[in-house]
Amino acid sequence: MHTFTGIWIDHARAYVIKSNKVAEMTIQHLQSEVEPHHKGGHDDSEHQTIVNQNRHNERRHNQMKAFSREVIQLLQDSDEIVIFGPGQAKHEFKNVLEENKGLTDKLKGLETADDCTEAQLKQFMKDYFHLPLD
Repeated sequence: MHTFTGIWIDHARAYVIKSNKVAEMTIQHLQSEVEPHHKGGHDDSEHQTIVNQNRHNERRHNQMKAFSREVIQLLQDSDEIVIFGPGQAKHEFKNVLEENKGLTDKLKGLETADDCTEAQLKQFMKDYFHLPLD
């Protein structure tokens, strides 16, 4: 059966929403361990601040890649995929997804969306994939 999958993602969490034309939607919630952004600041040494910020950014990038791979494990049975969410996390996730050649052709879109309730996640899926209403 054809499976439609939506991934709402930011740096803190992801929701994987799956549906087909006849079955009810399922939503899985995953919490990430990606560190929050450092706000700038000054140490005794400006150079040390830049080095620390670069290390933090690299660590954060690696954490996001690991989180993205965890989410991708849930997409193996998907036929069509849409990624949505606020900010840059959806773009970072898309880049990791595109490393998986088996899923690249299934990606149908990348959309901006604010934080959503469960009902809004379901409505987004219905609208995007033209799924029947309840």
